[in-house]
Amino acid sequence: MKHLITVLCCISLFFLVSFQQPESQATKQETAKAASHFYLTKFSYTPETWARLMKNPEDRRLAARKYIESVGGKLHGFWYAFGAYDGYCIWEASDNVSMAAVGLAITGGGALSKFETTSLLTVEETLEALKLAQKVGYQAPGK
Repeated sequence: MKHLITVLCCISLFFLVSFQQPESQATKQETAKAASHFYLTKFSYTPETWARLMKNPEDRRLAARKYIESVGGKLHGFWYAFGAYDGYCIWEASDNVSMAAVGLAITGGGALSKFETTSLLTVEETLEALKLAQKVGYQAPGK
């Protein structure tokens, strides 16, 4: 079990490091790909889907890649996991509508019991949001 945890941690660390880029290169890419967004999807299969996969194993990365590419996007990673979800995907799409279309198509197929997608922000987008948040003027209720 310790070996499995070590391997999963190493894979996660590799994944995180491989997405990091020098700031100047990241800034150039953000400008060039301003319309590109990243998404994290957590999913679980139904028991029936697992039974079908055990009977006829297949690499579902191929299907996931086909789905996102059909809307002009890209699959950056596909992992299976232990825990609350059976798997995770990192996708890139031009906009929320494109990613929503992929999600609707997948969930409409009935093979999944859970499917949750989170829009990810780059560090630059988060910094911009933090600066903009200063102008919001939020006050807690009752103050």
